[in-house]
Amino acid sequence: MNIILNDIYQFILYIVVFILIFYVSEKTARKKWNIVRKPEAEEVDSLHKWGKRILWIFFFVTWVFFSSWLKSLLIIMVIGLFDAYMQWKSGEKEYIITLIGLVIFIVFITFGYSFHILSE
Repeated sequence: MNIILNDIYQFILYIVVFILIFYVSEKTARKKWNIVRKPEAEEVDSLHKWGKRILWIFFFVTWVFFSSWLKSLLIIMVIGLFDAYMQWKSGEKEYIITLIGLVIFIVFITFGYSFHILSE
């Protein structure tokens, strides 16, 4: 029982650390590049909206029917890159925050599985 609690505390600490890293990185980037925070995530156009929907449906189908975590992570990365590309194409600076979040997500997953924090 004590081992399980230790693992849970380690997992929570791991998540909190990465949330803080993202928060500080986002605040720094917004200040440095003068990126205005939008009240909610909005799509650039209908291609962006439908592209994200189709990619998310593909992600859930892959996760539920094939249970492949690697393919699912790759799809999430493609969704992030597609989102950043569409934001960049429209001339928004928000793509910088999206790319920072994507890099932090990749590092989060890589460290988590390397040190067996996220693995079973």
